[in-house]
Amino acid sequence: MNASTDRDPHVEPGVTVHRAGERFRTATGWLDSRHSFSAGAHYDPANTHFGLLLLHNEDRVVPGRGYDEHPHRDTEILTWVLDGELEHRDSGSGRVERVGPGSVQRLGAGSGVRHSEHATAQRPVRFVQMWVVPDAPGGEPEYAVREAPVDGGEPVVLASGLARHRDLRVLPLRQRHAALTVVRLGPGGAVELPAAPFVHTFVTRGTAGLETGMTAHAGGVPAGTVLDVGDAARIVDDGGRRVTAGAAGAEVLVWEMHSALGLE
Repeated sequence: MNASTDRDPHVEPGVTVHRAGERFRTATGWLDSRHSFSAGAHYDPANTHFGLLLLHNEDRVVPGRGYDEHPHRDTEILTWVLDGELEHRDSGSGRVERVGPGSVQRLGAGSGVRHSEHATAQRPVRFVQMWVVPDAPGGEPEYAVREAPVDGGEPVVLASGLARHRDLRVLPLRQRHAALTVVRLGPGGAVELPAAPFVHTFVTRGTAGLETGMTAHAGGVPAGTVLDVGDAARIVDDGGRRVTAGAAGAEVLVWEMHSALGLE
C-alpha cells in the first residue's frame, strides 16, 4: 500500500458520522467486538480504511479469555484500555505486560512478531485497538507501554510520528504522517480538533457535540451532531472543528493523519 499527502479524489471533503449501532459486530462466547472497518468475516469494499487507519476495533473480552498467540507484521498497533486489564505475552522476548486504564500500548510489528492478548482471570477487559500502516516494511519489532493519565481537558498525545511531536514524551510511531491523541472533557468542556487532511474522532465515554456545519457531499451531517459512546466522525480536508462534552463529560480518541493509503 502506498501513502501520499495528496487528498484522495474519491473521498469528498467534509464530515461523515458512523454510529455505534452501524458498525460491524463479531460476537462469540468470550468476545464482543465492534469494527469500524472491514474485518474478518465482515467485508465492505467501500469501508476498508480511513486515511492511514487500517483497523479500529472496540473489544469486550470475558475474564481469562482472549486472542491466543498469532502473528503480525508491518503494522503499528496501538491499544487504549478503558476498563479492566489486558495481558500481553510476546513469544519472541518472553515479555509479559499488563495494561490498564490510563496506559497505552504500542506494538510495532516490524518484520514479524507473535503475541497473545487476554483479559486477566479476575475481570473482563474493554479496550480500543487501532492499526496504522508504517512508512516502510520491515525493521525489528518494538514494544512499549506508556502511562498517560488524562486530566484537565487538554489533549494528550499518546503516540506520534509527526515531526512536531519529537520532543514530547510520547510513544514513537513508524509513521511520520500520523498521531493519536486522547482528550477527557468535563461537562461542557470543549477542544478544537487538529486541522489535517484526515481526522478520525471516536467517543469512548460520555457524549460529545461535534460542530459540523454541512458536509460537501449529498446527505451531509447537520450542524451540532451529537456523538454517543462508540460513535465516530471521519473528517476530510475540513479544518479544525470543536468538540464539546455533554452533561456527563466525554473521552475522545483522535487520529490526525496527513497522508492516506493507496494513492500514487
